[in-house]
Amino acid sequence: MRKLFDFTRLAFWIGLAIIIYMFAVLTNETGKNYNLRAKTDELDNQITQLQSQIEELGYKVTYYQTADYKEKVARDKLGMQKPGEQVVIVQKTDVASASVQPAQQVELKTKEEIEAEKPHWQQWREFLLGS
Repeated sequence: MRKLFDFTRLAFWIGLAIIIYMFAVLTNETGKNYNLRAKTDELDNQITQLQSQIEELGYKVTYYQTADYKEKVARDKLGMQKPGEQVVIVQKTDVASASVQPAQQVELKTKEEIEAEKPHWQQWREFLLGS
């Protein structure tokens, strides 16, 4: 006679359901762990960049407080000079207005002249290939 209710099959299906549920939870937690690790790596990179910027700004602050920098600013922006010093101002000349004699005359060819010197087969190849 067959039993109405088989406990071994019920235990198998309950065990299988528990295993599938645990697998789903484990997969979900692994994904969260991966995302958190990626965020921490990104934040670590930002921390190192900010630390290097802080260090660079510290160097700039110490340089801006030196007497050499203050003297440079006084000379460049304020036009000041040391006592007993004579300042010579050199004006820049415009390249177009300066008269420069070329060493030798060079004859420049136009694009059409250069194209006309090429053989016909090369002109056709460039036309067909688009180069």
